[in-house]
Amino acid sequence: MKKIKLIGVTFGVAVLALGLGACSKQEEKGTIESGKVEETSVSLDDGEAADVDEVSLKDDGSFKEVVTGKEDPKIKFEATYKTDWSDDTWDDVDFKIDKVKVVEVDKFKDKDSDETYHGLMAMHYTLKNNGTEDVVIRPDEATIVLDDGKEIKGEHFRDTWEDIFEKDKEKDGHVHFKFDKIDEMDKIKTVKLGFKGHKKGSEDDKVEHTYDVELPLELEK
Repeated sequence: MKKIKLIGVTFGVAVLALGLGACSKQEEKGTIESGKVEETSVSLDDGEAADVDEVSLKDDGSFKEVVTGKEDPKIKFEATYKTDWSDDTWDDVDFKIDKVKVVEVDKFKDKDSDETYHGLMAMHYTLKNNGTEDVVIRPDEATIVLDDGKEIKGEHFRDTWEDIFEKDKEKDGHVHFKFDKIDEMDKIKTVKLGFKGHKKGSEDDKVEHTYDVELPLELEK
């Protein structure tokens, strides 16, 4: 009989594991989604891969802005987290982040740097500029912190972020980050990131406000 390796998550939620029926030793790969594991492919002893259900990054609405051209990464694992962060301390700008999604992909080739990444993160934000001037807000960097204190630093997708927020307007969307690898999603505790802001047209784009964000994460049920 076969032996099945079970994959689970450890965020204080129920762990559900899915198995496969076959007559050879197999290793499961899957997605972490809403506190459960869903299989996407199977690796057999002879090294051949048998696809069960390929999940493409381009089909995920959280990442549709970063997948361009012929690029078609396959999702190996994914986790969606709830968070509740807001800041309205800067000149009538109301900035909120309410959801974070992290995925591990087989490969993602950056079209600008030609480098390959295996981890991506999308944060859903809402920003309302209630002031009388347009403002510019730019993401700085993101750091994933694991429960053992290990930090994984990521870079911002600068070509997908529209940094001008018009006066008396509200905008929502995603801000994206890329990582060399993310292979310990079941250990993510917090995400730290920064944003820098200034009034549009200010002298030398002088930074007038800095957002230092630390998001405690809760796996979405």
